[in-house]
Amino acid sequence: MNWLTSRVATVAVPLALLALAGCDKGTDLNVDLPDTTGISTDYLDLDLGAQAATVRLQPVSTLKAEHYLVGRLSEGVAGTTTARSYLNVLLPVLPDSLPSKFADPRLDSVVMVLTYDRVYGSTTAPVRLNIGNLPARLDDRAVYDSSTPPISNVEWLRTNVPGKIDRTRQVTSSATTSNPAVTTTVPDPSVRLVLQRGAAIPSAFFDDVFASLKAGGFTQAKLDAKLRGLALEPASGYNGSILSMGRVAIGRIELFFHDEGATVPTKWHAFPLVFGPVYSASGQASALDPRYYTQLESDLSNSALSALALPGSVGVPAASLNNTSYLQEGNGIGTRVALSNLPKLEALRNLRGLAINRAELRVPIKPYSNLLFPNSPLLYLLEANASNEVLQRTLSYVPYDRVVQTDGANPRGAGEIRNFAFGTIVNGGTSQPYYSILLTTYLQAYLNNNLDGELPASLILMPTVRQSSTLSLNRTAIDADNIHLFVYYSQQ
Repeated sequence: MNWLTSRVATVAVPLALLALAGCDKGTDLNVDLPDTTGISTDYLDLDLGAQAATVRLQPVSTLKAEHYLVGRLSEGVAGTTTARSYLNVLLPVLPDSLPSKFADPRLDSVVMVLTYDRVYGSTTAPVRLNIGNLPARLDDRAVYDSSTPPISNVEWLRTNVPGKIDRTRQVTSSATTSNPAVTTTVPDPSVRLVLQRGAAIPSAFFDDVFASLKAGGFTQAKLDAKLRGLALEPASGYNGSILSMGRVAIGRIELFFHDEGATVPTKWHAFPLVFGPVYSASGQASALDPRYYTQLESDLSNSALSALALPGSVGVPAASLNNTSYLQEGNGIGTRVALSNLPKLEALRNLRGLAINRAELRVPIKPYSNLLFPNSPLLYLLEANASNEVLQRTLSYVPYDRVVQTDGANPRGAGEIRNFAFGTIVNGGTSQPYYSILLTTYLQAYLNNNLDGELPASLILMPTVRQSSTLSLNRTAIDADNIHLFVYYSQQ
């Protein structure tokens, strides 16, 4: 569609002004509109799926994330994923429940309570976990992430501990004058792992911890000397599910005891030792939380993405996966789409007065593909070179991954997640869901060579970035054959 704009003078303009203008051109008079300026608006549909491939970026940030994971699960796409968690333990300030406050406290049992908000895999078969004492506390200055090797020399307190994940509880509503109280059965999303239970399941370790609590003057330093931290991992041979623990409820080891010296018999008492997102669960800064992280190990052999385990792998082409590519949190799996070698896109660079009016990337999701893992809710874009290495930009002497910035923001920015462009799911409740992400500002800068550094050869679509605090195993199957970049542009 073409429009022709021209100078139009109203009949009310004085003849003197017309005489001053004479035959000068509009540009000679510094008027914005020239005498005759042709403006064309065109539309371009770029197929980005032809060269799409599934790639893997490691490591994934897991230190003090919103969740920590434990378990093992095998499936056809990403093989076997093993999740281990390592956590420092905190002594809460609960003076009224300290065993030393009672006349003659006697330890009855010790139970670890993990409250989960998601189970990947079987939701009925019991989990089986190993619980251990770390050889040393997690270092406050060390870097831990998903690729940190499993910690060795762990003192295992109990191994192969079973825990039900299909527990229920009774909830009774309040009675009113018109309605009686009603008791209903609801799911109880918690796992209780018995670490000590009298003579049936003895534990010299927790007997010693409880004796110190009875003696009084027990401090965080004394706890660290005994329980240096927790190691949680799936038991050998266990393969069925991975639990995701978040900020819904604080993980804890409960020491249950009774007071033998009470003049009047009383119910049992409990003293907790807590771990995980202790403070951030109540809205405080995560920096206050005791250190914890998840170590993730993926065995991709005999899976659809087994080629990613090979040294120097450039990715698994979507064409070899029935035109499918993947995104997955936790495992660092993403989809690469090429920006270079697109003749139609490169042709725009040579257009004089090019203006990108709107650029939208649409990434379709394969319907009914989220039975085992929910679709990732967000989609980010990382700039990468031809070797799938994420490009970096240095700001104030600190290197940052080059994440595509949100529309309207400085395209050369980095570091602040609030400025990152991200796509969300559109038509999520239909059979044709897709991610939509605006790239108008970014594409204009890309075509103008205004990205302050190496031009990316590709964009890697990822469900999270390093700066994210999220951690899950959400996975999306992408209909790679229909990834499109829609571009509306004008030129003068």
